[in-house]
Amino acid sequence: MSELEFNPALLLASEVKSIHEVLIGSGHLELAQLIREKASRTDSDRKYSESIKLWDEGTFDIDDEPIVSESEDGAYVMVWQWVDKSDLGTTS
Repeated sequence: MSELEFNPALLLASEVKSIHEVLIGSGHLELAQLIREKASRTDSDRKYSESIKLWDEGTFDIDDEPIVSESEDGAYVMVWQWVDKSDLGTTS
């Protein structure tokens, strides 16, 4: 049997909650804890997210709860930048 390949996936909060509950119910406590840690938003995450929303002048889109990757000096906050198909130099 071939191994499935997975890419990173963004899930709705309700989906994460359901997965977490199923993992706990089936005794997979370590995996449930991992899901809980990955899905928890810190106050710092919220502050970075709110800060970047102040910069938005219509040049990018941002999710209600964007992914935040924090480091010692700041954080990357995931935003969506539109790329027009015509900018790719191809017509297909």
